[in-house]
Amino acid sequence: MRKFLCFGVALAFLSAVLPGCTGMDQTVRDNPKTAIGAGTGVLGGAVVGGLIGGKRGALIGGLLGGLTGGAIGHYLDQQEKDRAQTTREYRYSPAQGTQLKIETVRANPAAISPGETVNINLTYAVLTPAADTQILVRETREILLNGSSVGKTSIEVSREGGTWKSTVPITLPANAAPGNYRVIASIESRDAGTDREETSFQVSQ
Repeated sequence: MRKFLCFGVALAFLSAVLPGCTGMDQTVRDNPKTAIGAGTGVLGGAVVGGLIGGKRGALIGGLLGGLTGGAIGHYLDQQEKDRAQTTREYRYSPAQGTQLKIETVRANPAAISPGETVNINLTYAVLTPAADTQILVRETREILLNGSSVGKTSIEVSREGGTWKSTVPITLPANAAPGNYRVIASIESRDAGTDREETSFQVSQ
């Protein structure tokens, strides 16, 4: 499960956001169940990276408008509960077909200053009729300020049944506008449709 890639892109701010693979090694040691999908710094909607192990795609998207110059950090994910436990908690039966359900979406911390990092955490359940079933899930996180999109990332991951948590850290530029930023998170699959929830974080002056 322990995989990561460090991409040599967006050199203008890589040194500040991706200090190197050594720091990520420590992250993996601290989180033994974590699979690191991609370390990316993307600017203005650029597409970075490629397939990882044939199953996990790199983050696609970037920070736009007033957030241009910020950075999107390493994608982290881990399975929090196995299929059996998730099935029991949802009282799920195979006759219900494949389902996706968002449990929580959180911005941590909920209040930051320009130049600081907010982690967008997403926890959701994948309910599958059979234990050996895997589905391709697209996770999307979109950030809005005053109704306008200022950043959006997506990643496709292959999931087995269970409860999953993933995190995308976003470092704001030093000139990020103050205000209340909405985060709309969605998960979708051809087999299970779409689920969507939102949260917010506050940026102070």
